[in-house]
Amino acid sequence: MDNLLKQAKQFLSIVETSTLKDEEIKLLISSAILELERSGIDTEYNYSKDDEKYDDLITTAIMFYVKSNFGNVDIKEKEYALRTFNTLEQSLSLSGGYRKKSESL
Repeated sequence: MDNLLKQAKQFLSIVETSTLKDEEIKLLISSAILELERSGIDTEYNYSKDDEKYDDLITTAIMFYVKSNFGNVDIKEKEYALRTFNTLEQSLSLSGGYRKKSESL
């Protein structure tokens, strides 16, 4: 989570040492991951446990979700971020490698 928090702060143009909005950003990161998983996306696809680093496409989707829901930024910027997240979410859910494997009963 620390790696994603650091990346989200950069994405939102927040100084890394600032901690005022950390809890809000962490909540949005968790929500983004849950939203992707709800869409059948394997968020741990290409996940590096050593670096605690998500796949670049998964990370990008998470960042756009955070940006689309964070604070009081320009509404057009938030709308663009949400459209970008939705496009990435749809593309990932249709990609064989990123889809969760079906569990056999």
